[in-house]
Amino acid sequence: MKSRIQGITHEGHNMDRLSELLILSATGDTKAFQQLYELASPRLFALCKRLVREPNLAEEVLQEGFIKIWRHAAQFSASKASAMTWMTTLVRNQALDALRQAKDQQLFDQDLDYETLEFASPELSPDKLYQCSDEAKQLQRCLALLKPEQRQYIMQAFYYGYTHEELAQLSTTPLGTVKAWIRRGLEQLRGCLQ
Repeated sequence: MKSRIQGITHEGHNMDRLSELLILSATGDTKAFQQLYELASPRLFALCKRLVREPNLAEEVLQEGFIKIWRHAAQFSASKASAMTWMTTLVRNQALDALRQAKDQQLFDQDLDYETLEFASPELSPDKLYQCSDEAKQLQRCLALLKPEQRQYIMQAFYYGYTHEELAQLSTTPLGTVKAWIRRGLEQLRGCLQ
């Protein structure tokens, strides 16, 4: 129990530090940006690898994502989102752009579609919903059928790069329970999408 509490405290400290570094980066502080990269890049790279499934492309997406983070750091607002959520959104969008280009070149498998659609925003406006593809709408309907815990853990694992262990630690839920929720949720999604 003590290690779980320490893990949550450590995670909260890292999130505060990321916000500080992002704000400093907005002022042109290159040392702060380097520290930001060192702290955030492992998780963001895991997200890139999960989305694009091609290591070289994942590295390219991460690099382009951090260029966007540097250029747009002044737009970050800690009152609207955590630094990691804000950076994840930029990097995820970069990965989605890369996937769209790759899809045009038919480099990726069809079974990747359900992981690469732009449905992850909790603030999906009617205009954005209209722009989503039929597959995204179907995925959104299928996600709504999942139990809230399943949906939450799947989203955090696939879109924010959390490992099962991190999710268990952050939620103080047994690791086996987290794995079971994710596994069952993915099985339900596959069934619903077919």
